Amino acid sequence: MNQMIGQIQEALNLNSDDSNVSDRLMVDLINQSRAFHLRNELNKFRTADDTVIQNLHCVELEITDATLVPGLSLPTGCKLLKSKRPLPDTVELHHTDGIVSVGSVQFLEIPFSYVDFKKIPYINYTRFTRNVVYSFLLDGYLFMYSPGNSKYGLIETVMVRGIFEDPMEAGNYCESCFDYDSAYPIQSWMFETLVKPQVLQQLAIKGQSPLDDENDAADNKSPSVAMSKPKS
Repeated sequence: MNQMIGQIQEALNLNSDDSNVSDRLMVDLINQSRAFHLRNELNKFRTADDTVIQNLHCVELEITDATLVPGLSLPTGCKLLKSKRPLPDTVELHHTDGIVSVGSVQFLEIPFSYVDFKKIPYINYTRFTRNVVYSFLLDGYLFMYSPGNSKYGLIETVMVRGIFEDPMEAGNYCESCFDYDSAYPIQSWMFETLVKPQVLQQLAIKGQSPLDDENDAADNKSPSVAMSKPKS
């Protein structure tokens, strides 16, 4: 992240010591642009590169009653596993919600299948699916359900692989160790050719927007972002 911020500052000929462009603003713009272009690329049914996928390796689960889950029609008495915390927002696509896979971190020999929650009420017990544990996302929480595997209720933690809108939030989901020096989940070509130009354009627009310093609605406004002319 620091490297990307530095490239943007250099392109705008900004001095970080006296610039009104905060690092937080640039991070937000980079995140937004990354999500926008990833959505466009992946909606063309292209395979997601491992570079943009992040792992949440400590999603803790707890047992909940299916009747307490709105929008889910399961028989009374059915139990589900639910993540204790909501997952970070994913990059939602036309054909998926941005979750790539859900798997065990305990090396259990249990097959996992990630599905749309609307399919859950129609999943039936068969000899082919009796051991399958189905996972789905609903209202930001991860749920797990199996119509035939009674042992799935013992699962305490799972790993979720996904494409998340805010890589820093996802990187700090398990522990606070993701910072501006951490590897940012984006392909270099996407940053150089798509994200960086868009961020520069947005900052240039913000630099031309007037700011009422005294908040008095008077016509004495100054540019909202102090910046020099971009380098050619």
